[in-house]
Amino acid sequence: MTRRKVVLGFGLCLWMSACRAPSVPAPSSDAGASSSGVLTWVSVPASDARLQYTGRRYTSGTGVVFSHPGVTVRARFWGDAVRMRLNDFGLGGDIGTNWFDVSVDGAAPKPLAVRSGESTYVLASGLETGLHTVEVLKRTESSVGHSELMALEVHGELREPPSRPALRMELVGDSISCGYGTEVSLIPDSPSWRAPTFNSKNENPSRGYGWLTARSLGAELVTVCYSGHGMYRNLDMSTTDLLPALYELAVPGQPAVWDAGLYSPDVVVINAGTNDAFAGYGTSEFLPSETAFKAAYRKLLARVRELHPKARIVCTLGSMTDGYKQQDVNGTVTSAHVGTWITELVAERNRAGDARVYRHQMAVQNPEADGVAEDWHPSATTHRKMADSLTRFLQDTVLR
Repeated sequence: MTRRKVVLGFGLCLWMSACRAPSVPAPSSDAGASSSGVLTWVSVPASDARLQYTGRRYTSGTGVVFSHPGVTVRARFWGDAVRMRLNDFGLGGDIGTNWFDVSVDGAAPKPLAVRSGESTYVLASGLETGLHTVEVLKRTESSVGHSELMALEVHGELREPPSRPALRMELVGDSISCGYGTEVSLIPDSPSWRAPTFNSKNENPSRGYGWLTARSLGAELVTVCYSGHGMYRNLDMSTTDLLPALYELAVPGQPAVWDAGLYSPDVVVINAGTNDAFAGYGTSEFLPSETAFKAAYRKLLARVRELHPKARIVCTLGSMTDGYKQQDVNGTVTSAHVGTWITELVAERNRAGDARVYRHQMAVQNPEADGVAEDWHPSATTHRKMADSLTRFLQDTVLR
């Protein structure tokens, strides 16, 4: 769940180079059809209310900035082509290139790799003149780099956006919730087998359990996640930018605070604790601290409830571990169980009168049967099983 040197040597699922900036006339800010009915290019600022955003972001002096995987921009337009002007802050290469999915009129998405700096990308061209919907989804997470949409350019005329789903979900977690490596699935073939490491083109939240769950429920999903980060300690044993702190921000690494009034979820799913459990190898703090973990988790639960008084909060953990960890020092065995601590914290909230906090049990992954993604993360098959389990729980227990 940490960034290591990328080792290539396995089949990649997607190959696509970044789009080239088109050689077209500069757009205007006027209506996109002349009196003679000829279409013209129209530049729509990223802050235009007719552009529909899903996900955390903030408005800068020149555009709209975002970084979390799953942030989506939708627009409806009358015309035959559309492109976007984007300023990207990824560093490039195998682990620093931001990837997007572009879908037009509900068709299967096409991956788009973007370049560092400001560029214009064709999203669709040569369409039959008429009403179209374009959707641009950021696949890569905050550690790859943030992006700034500066404008959408329409060959025609921008229209009002499509309606939003009635049910709103928020997912808080780590790399598992980011969709880390979901485009790769391999079966370990020996005890010494080593999983491939992170490549940004293989991160895809739309193949992750959160996205699949939201889709099954017809819900809108906002994801707040960061690989390697935990509740009270990160995988590398650092204690900066922990998940409770990141929950306050619009974009990790940027000072803008997230305005919780922009999105009020009906359901908040928290899948955190894996990094707290996995951290500490080779140190005197091999086992996680129950006191520190519970204090951090308790604080996050209180903050979510403060911001979203009516939300149903679901606490889960997995599927890379159930949270159990033990050590044997000179014959003395000690252990810790993050999963049990989460169960106890949920019970604590319930006893205090908060009946809308729930504990969901996620099964641990089975690499021999379902494969693994990069760095032993859940495969797409495992994510589907996770989504099925979470969907049933939400339908049968939480949303009934």
